[in-house]
Amino acid sequence: MASAMQPMPSIPLQRMPQLMAAVNPDDDWTGMTDAAERKRRQNRLNVRAYRRRKGQSAAQGRQVELITSTRTTQTPAVAMVPCWDERRGTIVMLAAAEAQALVKARTPLLPYRPTRLKLDKIMFPLSSDHLMVLLQFNVVRGLLANYHLLLMFQPETPTNGECSTAAEHVLPDPNDILPNRQLPETLRPTRLQTTVVHGKWIDIIPHPVLRDNLIRARGTFDADDLWNDTIGGLFHGFPDSHFEQHGVVVWSPPWDVSGWEISTGFWRKWGWTLRGCPDIIHATNIRRRQRGQRPLGFIVDV
Repeated sequence: MASAMQPMPSIPLQRMPQLMAAVNPDDDWTGMTDAAERKRRQNRLNVRAYRRRKGQSAAQGRQVELITSTRTTQTPAVAMVPCWDERRGTIVMLAAAEAQALVKARTPLLPYRPTRLKLDKIMFPLSSDHLMVLLQFNVVRGLLANYHLLLMFQPETPTNGECSTAAEHVLPDPNDILPNRQLPETLRPTRLQTTVVHGKWIDIIPHPVLRDNLIRARGTFDADDLWNDTIGGLFHGFPDSHFEQHGVVVWSPPWDVSGWEISTGFWRKWGWTLRGCPDIIHATNIRRRQRGQRPLGFIVDV
């Protein structure tokens, strides 16, 4: 009677885990009775396995670096530009888009509506020549110093803290200002300032004749345009060439007119405000000659 043939169970063949690094028969140490030879083969396999793991780790590191580099290339870095933050009193880095928004925010230098003075809010992008911009900013600080100096010698009023083209007043008589002898002579009110309603911003200009010229011309010129040219476009992006054509520089205490210098562009555009102010032209020409520049001509009364 024939017996039924039972299938032989299959035996899977696979590499022994301890021989994963073996590359030839001489690497097989299993079944060896020679302890020294077995140890040599095991050491050879261990060294080979270590080198393989180290190579794989380095390859993975290069792959991560390549992926990071590719992502960096695909996502360009955000361009940063330096800006001056008056509240912190330092230069801060802002994204170019944010700095550009500052440039495009062309709000008037003197607001049209009454507002309290907020110097700590001033922030503006810096040009490639930071010194040029800080010279312009020095004009702003100088005029604000004159402003606060005048506040010390004026009676307290509801509009004393206002800084706007809408804020107008008549100054008190100089003899009523106590103690008037401490107020710089260049800031002492003129007769027109005490009798004619005018913009409060005129009072901070340290020259009595220039102030009177502006009061007489009230309503015939754009005050914001004048201020923009005075500080050389400080808040509007100010390319360096703009300062060459516009702007004023203060080299000494802001109430000392001998330390004021006007640019060629300001002299050409606003020369009428300087009639009767030869000392301003003289102070400007002293510094122009020191730099080897041609002096400006004096404004002739007509």
